[in-house]
Amino acid sequence: MVRLAEVDRISVTTLVDNYIDSLRRDEPVARRFSHAVARKMTDLRAEHGLAHLLEVTRGTTTTRVLFDFGQTDASLNHNVRELGVDVSRLDALALSHGHRDHFGGLMGFLHAHRRFMPKDLAFHGGVDHFLPRFNERNGDQVYTGRLDRQEIERYGVRVHLVREPTEIADGVWLSGEMPMQEPFEPIPSNLKCERDGQVVPDTFIGEQTLLVNVRDRGLVVVTSCSHRGVVGISKNATRVTGVPKVHAIVGGFHLSGLSDERVTRVVDAFGDLGVDHVVPQHCTGLETIATLYHRLPAQTVFSSVGTTFTFGAPGAAS
Repeated sequence: MVRLAEVDRISVTTLVDNYIDSLRRDEPVARRFSHAVARKMTDLRAEHGLAHLLEVTRGTTTTRVLFDFGQTDASLNHNVRELGVDVSRLDALALSHGHRDHFGGLMGFLHAHRRFMPKDLAFHGGVDHFLPRFNERNGDQVYTGRLDRQEIERYGVRVHLVREPTEIADGVWLSGEMPMQEPFEPIPSNLKCERDGQVVPDTFIGEQTLLVNVRDRGLVVVTSCSHRGVVGISKNATRVTGVPKVHAIVGGFHLSGLSDERVTRVVDAFGDLGVDHVVPQHCTGLETIATLYHRLPAQTVFSSVGTTFTFGAPGAAS
């Protein structure tokens, strides 16, 4: 078990996601990038991918981590400019897993911005993030890409491989590998990777989740695609940190196209866990989002590219 220092506040700004709703109003924990904020008609881009900017405040110190990079640098770089993200203030880069809709924008982002970023910047990810990946449907095996570690290092970025729970910046932890799963959350069988020259089912053992312990609130869990199961990920977060309360879950839950029974079990598990805020994104699926809103209306917060979700600190959104 690791000990997470308490932080005062975490803000999660969605740089890339599948959805944009420019007319959605602010909510208690969500500040939308509306025309009133932008002082113009907004010009953000959505795509099948996910990228987040985390800003974690403890006392007078704020730490900034870029977690995942969307599918294309065109969307990521455009939204970074539109939202006015200051890349010179980044403290770390982190990747959840080795799928193109999460790493695809990385190299173009580094090409455009590396010279403005801290010289000692590090990239954190799992040991299996650099394997070739495949998606199999109806017997047709499609190659979906591979992240190249050496390309990252050519930009003068240190690559740090994470197996155990690891603090990557002040108050910001990666979960490390998660060996346990919930029985009702099997990994999709169509997702494969190449190991030792053989294409085999992907275990996603290296998939990383970001964890922050917010004072007087509990854990904020920022996930990606939750291939090993979002309920298992949430329970693992409490297990490895010793923090019993999950305050918020933000990210993709990989429930799109799955059975109503599976979706309902996951949604009801959120209720059983006592999660205060659930922000479904990316691969969660429209039917799942509808089920969340129907069964947990007070906890469900809708996502839209450019939204900043803030948890913690008296006087801030909570």
